[in-house]
Amino acid sequence: MAKKFGKFLMFSALAGAAAVSAYYYLQNKNSSHSDEMDDDDDFDNFNDDLDGDEEDNDASRNYVSLDLEKAETAVSDAAQDVATAAKDAAGTAKDAADAAVEEAKESISQAAETAKDAAKDLAATAEAKVEEFFDDDDDNSADSI
Repeated sequence: MAKKFGKFLMFSALAGAAAVSAYYYLQNKNSSHSDEMDDDDDFDNFNDDLDGDEEDNDASRNYVSLDLEKAETAVSDAAQDVATAAKDAAGTAKDAADAAVEEAKESISQAAETAKDAAKDLAATAEAKVEEFFDDDDDNSADSI
């Protein structure tokens, strides 16, 4: 049944894609694409704007000095924070897993007890029916003679 449904779903998706493609083709069939685009708009020359500003920009530029020790300290602090957070997350995950295991054990134990009780009841019922069947058979053979 699932195999047939999968085939039906694939066919539906394919038919929908074909219908949408046909719809868009028919919608855009009559629209003409404009080949008269201005090529000047695509290729702007920005070098004209920067001709007089090059000398002024070099003199007014400010540089930032880098402090390597400060960067190393910040990186090591961040690494320690990440390591601590990872340890905490691992501990929390372990506790949650332990709790889930204990809950699963309890559920399995309860299910086993329930199944055992049901099996005992079923065995007792079956035994009673078998005895009743054979008792009826003995009663009928005595009546027929």
